[in-house]
Amino acid sequence: MGKAKRLFYTAEGVAARVGEGLFSYVVDVSLWNAIFMAELSIPFETTSGKIFRAQIAADRFRSQWNYQTIKEAIARARRNRLLRPAKRGRHAIPEITEAGRRRLAAILPVYDEERVWDGRMHLITYDVPERKRLDRDALRETIRHLGAGRLQDSVWITPYNPIDTLRVFIEERRLVGSVIVSDMGHEGSIGEEDLGSLVVRIWRLDQLNDRYEEWLREYKRADRLDQWLVTSYLTILRDDPQLPFALLPKWWKGEESWRLVAPRLIKLSLALRPRG
Repeated sequence: MGKAKRLFYTAEGVAARVGEGLFSYVVDVSLWNAIFMAELSIPFETTSGKIFRAQIAADRFRSQWNYQTIKEAIARARRNRLLRPAKRGRHAIPEITEAGRRRLAAILPVYDEERVWDGRMHLITYDVPERKRLDRDALRETIRHLGAGRLQDSVWITPYNPIDTLRVFIEERRLVGSVIVSDMGHEGSIGEEDLGSLVVRIWRLDQLNDRYEEWLREYKRADRLDQWLVTSYLTILRDDPQLPFALLPKWWKGEESWRLVAPRLIKLSLALRPRG
């Protein structure tokens, strides 16, 4: 088993607790640590390996990672020019490079504060033959990445018009005639189920809201917005379809959670921008 995989499986249990679906490789965790500690002014002394390990143990997120695992991940990130050593006094610490910024920016979800919506819902249906199974699977993933919710097999619903994105995919994969996008109008209801209930059911907003509520409880118990809390929030945000605000139920806690973490994530976003 290669080093990258070995590093990943070493920390598999940790990923399931605070970063499942967010970081696939420990190398990415090393980039996250570097940007969080350096760019967001998190204390990071490196006078010795012993102090470094003590610093890691002080933070809930970093304390879950094996020191040797992180050390090897940093070395790998340096070889791939994602991190570089930077001097602070007599000591060198990991500093993220432009390549590392681009990689991390592509991984971390971004909160959409605009969510422009024309008030219409759209239905996506497709019928792709078994002989094009790989194309069908790719289509399903494309639709999912658009934020659509699965109504049933081969039937998806979305508040955002997917035609332009799907048109490119359909032409590239030669699936013309296999995919239909229908305008459901402003009501968007199906049968006797109203749009509000449909949205909660299809996107499982009740379950997602439970996670936001748990995060808020953790936030209130904590004495500071540490790396564990920020990472936990991003893990939830990654699963959030970020539906138009008009479609969200009154009990939705996603916006409240965002307001608490926004100052730090906005600073992070600025830190990840390319530097001339």
